[in-house]
Amino acid sequence: MHGAARGRRGAIGDGRLRTDFLDATELAAIGFAAIGEDVRISRHALFFAPERIRIGARTRIDAFCILSAGAGGIIIGRNVHLSAHATILGGGAVTIGDFCTLSVRCAVFASNDDYSGATMTNPTVPARFRGAVDAPVTIGAHAILGASCVVLPGVTIGESAAVGALSLVREDLPPFAVAVGAPARVVGRRREEHRALAARYLAETEGGEI
Repeated sequence: MHGAARGRRGAIGDGRLRTDFLDATELAAIGFAAIGEDVRISRHALFFAPERIRIGARTRIDAFCILSAGAGGIIIGRNVHLSAHATILGGGAVTIGDFCTLSVRCAVFASNDDYSGATMTNPTVPARFRGAVDAPVTIGAHAILGASCVVLPGVTIGESAAVGALSLVREDLPPFAVAVGAPARVVGRRREEHRALAARYLAETEGGEI
């Protein structure tokens, strides 16, 4: 687990603010399974079981995000942005594709308690009394989730899908879908120009392909 106790502090006498992002030495000390180049992580983000978390190049994780990796681990691609207060929790595997955006207060769950009443709930009681279920979550490349979206276990959000703010995603969404609501429903199709822009960006910055 990594928690940041230090916030922004002005340099003595000059009024300037120090960056909120961890430096390379601090990032290495967290103990991620893998971390790419130019990753920026706030000092105020929390990581549980970082040895099961992999983060791609140029990804940014803002203040007050919480990532808790279960047995399935968490894989985050390159150029992903997790906005402030985004949360990823649960025992199932979570995969977030390249160039994804999770807006403020998005929550991704890879585990769910049994709400029927047949078993007990919450982690204060032993697992044998609970009916919690783990299931993987996959968010495809270029997907964007609006503020305060909730993604439930077992869901696959297709590449380049867009989900409106305050939506509840409990079923799979196809690629390029525009979805809104609780539960989320498909209301349109997203444009595709961003894919060509991504290829251009990679070619200009790293000579790569998408």
